[in-house]
Amino acid sequence: MLQQFIHWLESLQTSLIALGWIGLIAYAAIFATTQMAAIIPGSPIAMAAGFFFGFGKGWVAVTLGCALSATINFLISRHLARGMVARRLGSHPKFQLIDSAIGRGGWKIIALLRFVPIPFGIANYAYGITPVRFWPYFGATMLATIPANMLFVSMGATFQGSLATLFSKDRPHSPLEIALPIVGVIAAFFAFRYASKLASAAVNAEPR
Repeated sequence: MLQQFIHWLESLQTSLIALGWIGLIAYAAIFATTQMAAIIPGSPIAMAAGFFFGFGKGWVAVTLGCALSATINFLISRHLARGMVARRLGSHPKFQLIDSAIGRGGWKIIALLRFVPIPFGIANYAYGITPVRFWPYFGATMLATIPANMLFVSMGATFQGSLATLFSKDRPHSPLEIALPIVGVIAAFFAFRYASKLASAAVNAEPR
């Protein structure tokens, strides 16, 4: 599947660059579409954006794509497919914990969880059935995804070689790329610890 994705990106590269700023918007739409379908992780698409457009324009394209995906998936989940998403995720113990914590901690939990390696598109659907309001969710998402987006776009922009080599397991990895999963694990620990603390406080506050 990855090889097919690489060939598809290579066929798009020339035409997108020729379109100028319209190409950036088109790439953002591609990013959002893949996250709506939850079929491809966001990281390889962000790397390819840097490879295609360079760091500055690539980061703009990915940021627009994140904004579109965060908006569309959230609104679909909240207003059009809430029941279906709730049936798929609502019974999961960790989601129940997160749902309760978001109800009390709001955007702080959203921001912290954006550092956790959860698929971006799926997370956006999940947050749509939590109590968080759209604008705090959107603002926390856009701010918290800046570091990862900058890292992946810069990797694509500075790498010399083909897209196939860029996504190869044998290529050299930058220190920041190695550090990002570690940050994700630490963020997950603090997110679930904070969520547990909020949930316990809510239980203790209930009248007996």
